[in-house]
Amino acid sequence: MMFLERIEVTWIGDCLADAKKIRLKARLPRDISEVFLYLNAVLDNGLYNHHGRTFTFNKEFRRINLYPEELTLTKALNTTDAFQVLDETKALINETYENKDRIAPNYKKRVKPNALQIYELLPKTNCRQCEEPTCLAFAAKLLQGQQNIENCGPLKEPANSGLWEALEELVEVLG
Repeated sequence: MMFLERIEVTWIGDCLADAKKIRLKARLPRDISEVFLYLNAVLDNGLYNHHGRTFTFNKEFRRINLYPEELTLTKALNTTDAFQVLDETKALINETYENKDRIAPNYKKRVKPNALQIYELLPKTNCRQCEEPTCLAFAAKLLQGQQNIENCGPLKEPANSGLWEALEELVEVLG
């Protein structure tokens, strides 16, 4: 018997972040919060909140929010994509639960960085090579998943390699 046998979609609507994409809500037939500590150990880009009893992670550009008996998914391309991501999420939860005896639970709360934290690690040249008006605008778009650190030309310069590494580490949690 699987730990999580199904995910029941209860609502589908337009994504607020991108009108061309969809978001959904789903109900889970059981409380899955006991798996969050293990998911936190398995996924580098997860945001675990013990007191809030939530676990959030990204699958490419999509965001999955897990609650004890609910799930939300944002930025799915369409319903086919959404259902595929749900199947993969269910498989991840089941595989993690099945292997939990071999996984050291991670109680560390990762906090999503804010735009100013990202901005502090940029060269601050406002050069517009990334096609954003300022480095702060680039940082905000990076935070929202609408930019990529590869698009910052000055970061690629040898003198900024330390910034690149620090920024890469910081945005890793964004997925």
